[in-house]
Amino acid sequence: VRVSRDGSTARRVESFCKGVAFSARPVRVNEKVCIRFVEISNSWSGVIRFGFTTNDPTGLAHALPKYACPDLTNKPGNWAKALGERFCEKDNVLHYSVNSAGDVHFGVNGEDKGLFFSGVDTRSPLWALVDVYGNCTAVATA
Repeated sequence: VRVSRDGSTARRVESFCKGVAFSARPVRVNEKVCIRFVEISNSWSGVIRFGFTTNDPTGLAHALPKYACPDLTNKPGNWAKALGERFCEKDNVLHYSVNSAGDVHFGVNGEDKGLFFSGVDTRSPLWALVDVYGNCTAVATA
């Protein structure tokens, strides 16, 4: 994945995978992570995967996996799931957050869609995790 100089945009440059990216800093419990879909393709199937990790991503810089699911989610301290394809349209804005109980809620274009998954350990610092996957080819912070 190629990240813009200012860190605001992540763009996958080859294939349908190898698009794993993280927030530049840990996010707080109940902090909304907002992502705008900048480029969408029709060449692949599946779309963005997103969630959280307790593993400081600076240690992964040269060993990023091809996929968040299952490459990262099979390892301790990583939680992510695929977004439904119907939500991934150009310029849509995805938001998600985790509460103190470890429940991840999400929404699109300001409309809450409910519980996405649960079981996140919020006792350690959490970084936002995004896999720019499939038909989602570029995202930006919103």
